[in-house]
Amino acid sequence: MPLLRKVTRAVNGRVRSVEDQSPNGDDWTLPVGGRGDCEDYALQKMKDLIDAGFPAHRLALSVVIGPRNENHVVLIARMDDGDYVLDNLNNAVKPWRATPYTFLATQDFLKRSTWRVTLAGPRANEFS
Repeated sequence: MPLLRKVTRAVNGRVRSVEDQSPNGDDWTLPVGGRGDCEDYALQKMKDLIDAGFPAHRLALSVVIGPRNENHVVLIARMDDGDYVLDNLNNAVKPWRATPYTFLATQDFLKRSTWRVTLAGPRANEFS
């Protein structure tokens, strides 16, 4: 858990939050020039954790309903005692159930090109 907190604080501290300006929609890339939006933060955290030796098969991205009713992306780290959320909106690393988010879809932990409908959290019943 200390590594998760360290990486979360480091990435949140060095990347400045900006919305994608691409005419093609949302670009999912590592932060460019120290700037990025939520999925860019999540991808950077994933890279930094893997570079630090955290098992790649225990990391996945998740699309959630954010605090302003917008789509938001967080990184999920699977630990022995459950799944934890690494977020760009705060430095806390919390169990997914302790967040205010409704989880819509999550990458498969073993095959990242596959996404699974999650529908968990306070507003999940609105989508089922």
